[in-house]
Amino acid sequence: MTVDMYTKFTYWMDKQTFLVMHKTLSEMGIPLYETRKAICLPLSNKIALGYVTPEAWSNFDICKRQLSWYSASQFAGRYLLISGTDINGYGFDFKPSTIISKVKFKPRKLPGSDNGKIKELTDRKSFMLSCPSTFKDIESMDNGMQLRWLKIMGIGGITFKDLFAFQCANHANFIEPDYFIDSEEGPIPYSIGVTKQVCSACLEFFNIIGANFKKKFVVPCPGAVLFAGMSVNTYYEVKTISLDLISLA
Repeated sequence: MTVDMYTKFTYWMDKQTFLVMHKTLSEMGIPLYETRKAICLPLSNKIALGYVTPEAWSNFDICKRQLSWYSASQFAGRYLLISGTDINGYGFDFKPSTIISKVKFKPRKLPGSDNGKIKELTDRKSFMLSCPSTFKDIESMDNGMQLRWLKIMGIGGITFKDLFAFQCANHANFIEPDYFIDSEEGPIPYSIGVTKQVCSACLEFFNIIGANFKKKFVVPCPGAVLFAGMSVNTYYEVKTISLDLISLA
């Protein structure tokens, strides 16, 4: 069941298609917001049309390591458009990659503080093979950077190392899930913790992780709450519409 009035359409496209689309919209007098740092900003209800360039994924120091999944994905080098409405209303004929909406959902099953369950998820071969080495490399972050990240995100009462283990498990659950609900469209994996426990939820929102599932229920990370104004500790449905890259070539 969807709640409130929140909907975002996401579109992955090649550079040529993006430039044509950008030119067309500009000529129509429709502004596009370019995010230069926090790539989740266009998820804000305040931004009608926003986009993320390939360069933006490595521009923001506090998210750079986490977003290394982008360069290891099928979307590397591609452009991402996020819109509050279906852009076909502007005369295009593009299928969205995903449609994101807020849902009323409360999971019956979560790992909580069960370190055994967390380790079981992160030790899976599917996660180990999918996860970029840069993402795993928290040892290269000095203690000051770790503390700065925790402070900016408003997180306390946990070590960065323990939090990172939970964040890995959360991503792993969208690759080979233990925590999901059954539906006619197949399993629907969901975030295994609250906002302060998860990280880089944009990877699930934008189908970099979990694209093979028809639906996912995703809790926004602290960054998405802080920068995009998404609702804390609230699940959003991510519905996959198309796995095809939009290309006019």
